[in-house]
Order: sequence, then C-alpha cells, then structure tokens
Amino acid sequence: AWPAPERPESAIDDLEHDLAVLRQLFEAVRPAEVRGHAHYLLQLNEPLRRSVTARWARGRSQWTPLDGLTRVTEHTRPLLAARRLAARPYSLSALQKFANCPYQFLLSAIHRLEPADDPEPLQKLDPLTRGGLFHEVQAKFFRALLADGRLPVTSDGVAHALAVLDRVTTGVAADYHERLAPAIERVWNDEIADLLRDLRVWVQRLPEGDDWLPAHFEYSFGLPLDGEHDPASRREPVVVDGRFTLRGAVDLVERRRDGRALRVTDHKTGKNRTTQKTVIGGGRILQPVLYSVAVEQALGVPVSSGRLFYCTSAGGFTERDIPLNAATRRDGVEALEIIDRAIELGFLPAAPAARMCAWCDFRPVCGPHEEQRVARKPAEKLSDLHALREKP
Repeated sequence: AWPAPERPESAIDDLEHDLAVLRQLFEAVRPAEVRGHAHYLLQLNEPLRRSVTARWARGRSQWTPLDGLTRVTEHTRPLLAARRLAARPYSLSALQKFANCPYQFLLSAIHRLEPADDPEPLQKLDPLTRGGLFHEVQAKFFRALLADGRLPVTSDGVAHALAVLDRVTTGVAADYHERLAPAIERVWNDEIADLLRDLRVWVQRLPEGDDWLPAHFEYSFGLPLDGEHDPASRREPVVVDGRFTLRGAVDLVERRRDGRALRVTDHKTGKNRTTQKTVIGGGRILQPVLYSVAVEQALGVPVSSGRLFYCTSAGGFTERDIPLNAATRRDGVEALEIIDRAIELGFLPAAPAARMCAWCDFRPVCGPHEEQRVARKPAEKLSDLHALREKP
C-alpha cells in the first residue's frame, strides 16, 4: 500500500503530504495536465534536486560531466597528465578495469576508491579473498619445496609435495581465520576443504610440465621488496615500449630445461572463458602478454609465452598458452595506448560492457540502467573502447 493518505490535506507531516501529492500525479489520467506540479520538491530538498538533475542530464543523448569524466579543463589537465601511464606505474589488474567500464577504472585506479570494509563477521569466502588465499598457499608451497630441494615436482615426489601442501594450507588457513573471524565454523571448514581438494589436484598435475622448471614465485616489479615476493624481485617498475610504466607480481616464472627461454604463468581460480583465439580478451586479460613482456625486460631472458592456468574445479584445471610474438606484443601495446589516450583526452565515462554492472563495486554511484543510457549517447567517442573490446 502507498504509505500516505489519498488526499494531501489529510497528511500529518511533510513526508506524508509529499507522498500524497506524488500519488495523485502518478495516478493522473492526463499526465500533461499535472506536469510541473511536483517541482516544489526540488526547491525544498537540495539533495533531491541534485539527484533528479543528474538523472535527467545522464538520460540526455549527449555526453555531459554527469556521465563521468567526459572532457579536459584547465583544472583537470595537469591532474590527468600526472596519471598517464608514463607518469605513474599501474598494475595490470587495474588497467583491465578500463575494458569493463572506463568510469570503474577512473574511480578505482585513478581516484583509488574502494568499498568500505564490512565489520560483520565473514559469512562466506568471496572470490577475491578465496583467490588471495589460494595464491598465498601456492607461493608458500613452492618456497617450501625449494627449501627442501624437491623442485621440480616429479611423479616420485608427488606424495611428499602433497604432505607439504597440507601443512602449508593449514598454516595459511589459520592466518586467514584469525583475520577474518568467520561467523560459521562449519561453512569455513567446508570451504577450506574444497580449496584443498582443488590444490591437491593441481599438485598432482605438476609433473606433467616436466619441460619447465620453476624459477621464481611471486616475482614482482615496482612493488616494495619484502618476504612475500621472490628474492629476485626488483623495486623499480618496468617501462614497456619505452612509454608505459607497469608494476605487479607474477605468480610463477618457469625456465625451460635448455635454459633458453622463460614462461610466465598466471594462476586463475575462476571459470575458463578463454578461447583458442584469446590474446588479450578484449582488454580484460592483459597478464599473459604484458606480464611476459615485463618479465622479459626485467630478467633479460626471452619469454616464449604467457600461460593462464585455471587450477580449480571451476576452471576445469585447463590451460591457455599465449605465445609471445610480434602480433601478440602489438596487441598488448595497443591496449596500453588506448587506455593512455583515454586519460590524456579526459574521456572516462560510465560505459559498461555487457553485464558488467552486476559485478561492479560502484553500482550505487551510477544507479540502474546504465547500459541503456549509454546506448543513447554518440558512439563515435567510444570507438577506441569498442576497438579494444573487439580484440581477441
């Protein structure tokens, strides 16, 4: 039921009065005759006025400042220049958000906004936390085997490797348990058991890659040097193509047995949505190519390929190997050029890819129906973005 009386004069307070007025307007048989009758609300409530004005402007067929960052001014030009890819290092995970939505990239990678921490006890592992736990176990597992002199993992060494994995997983899970304070112990224990099952399958498959020897674990560049990263890591970021500054950490770098090449591996814990044609995945999968370019430059050894290893049951324990050649290098650099040009031009609007809003932390900022609104805007200014999303 409508939370107000049928007639405004029967209201007992301002809120009931306004709701009663709106009810009559919504139920009007001839809307044209009541047009403007609710305008008084905008004069009484400044936040409402701003909200309605913004919603109206974003519904127009032209790009406006209320659609995100849509133009350069004398005030924003120096700020944007300081945030171009040559001026400060970016991680590839941050740059990938541009293909999802330029406005998401603006808010998260440039303004560095993030959701507020939820003080409530953890009910269930979210994908990001689960992935972090998974990667930490993998890195500590490799370091433990390296200290034991048991790398690479051979068929004869699987039993020992599984014992090390169990021990490492127990320790990492205990650390996470203390930090996260899960609300329901049974749910937590079930999730850790599921995670360990996937990890055990992953370990049992390691001997299959006997042409490659693990060389570096969590190899980083442009990040602080600490015990969490490989000892060979470098503090300085890597400049790709002489223009674009990158930082990051690579899950695994392997050396071919003949010592002539490296392979970069990025472990994934989600579903495998790649195809045989995937190179940069429309700008959303930059790690295989650009991590490979960065590692090659940092270590001074040729990198033959970048590999995505979907090492969970959700991903089917499948791999996607992307060779590093002139064509794939060009695709990676072109993605960086498109992102850098968008920053230079000051055009980072809310223009989400299909179904991306459902997973966006900033959806409350934009509100509903963003895809439909963008479809009414001039498409020529999104040509770079569309070109990036069409790249395999």
